[in-house]
Amino acid sequence: MLFLIMFFDFSIHLSEATASALRLAGLRTGKITTSLSFYNIIALVSRMSNMFQAPLLGVLVDSAVLTGKIDTLGNNFRAVIFCGALGDILAIILLPYSVAFFSRIILWFEETGSVPMALFKLLSFKNIKLVSRDFANVKFIKRFEDFDFKGIPKKFIFFNIVVVAVYTVGVMSSLFAGAHLAAYRVTATQLSGIVNGLATILMAFVVDPTAALITDDALHKRRTYNNVESMVYLLLFTRILGSLILSQIIFLPATWYIMSVTLFLHR
Repeated sequence: MLFLIMFFDFSIHLSEATASALRLAGLRTGKITTSLSFYNIIALVSRMSNMFQAPLLGVLVDSAVLTGKIDTLGNNFRAVIFCGALGDILAIILLPYSVAFFSRIILWFEETGSVPMALFKLLSFKNIKLVSRDFANVKFIKRFEDFDFKGIPKKFIFFNIVVVAVYTVGVMSSLFAGAHLAAYRVTATQLSGIVNGLATILMAFVVDPTAALITDDALHKRRTYNNVESMVYLLLFTRILGSLILSQIIFLPATWYIMSVTLFLHR
């Protein structure tokens, strides 16, 4: 069961990180609004994985509480967090191919006017060859000197690390806190929002608007495509730092924080 949970967390991070390619695909095709609408389709993968993962996490916690293996539960959660980071790493490796693939899907959508019909085009051998040719033209290795980080705010990049780390541990910290406070488990598991709330605020007020502004600047020729591509790579790289390193650091502090609030509420 643990491996299933790890797989779903891997899928969640992979799909969410891969969605960054839509920004670049929109710029390449000149269909930025259309490309952003595809976020909802990719989000389906994340939501479905969340839907299947949530009850399995509950079973994992219940089992740990019943058997008294709370420390093992903490190690299991760390393994799940690590698998999520692997999804982010794979997403940055596959970014050039994701951009090429989404660019082709956007063009097919413009042609057919239907998302299902655009996806069904992949069933054609002729179109599979077309996508394969797109992949063959991808420049997979990008040298550091090829990046253009000019005008990309450093604070925006830093906050992205924090956002990803907090989102990564929010739910699992609340579940772990609930396992430690079995008598108040329901209260603790409902308090993930006091951790995730910080990430939600930073995402809504700093990260998303800044990324959108930089993309719009490129659309109006005030920035280059390479500048936006460099921003996306930075976002994915900092996403890895958040999910691989910072999330492991703040996992226990976030758990203690939720435990403290839980005990305060039950005074």
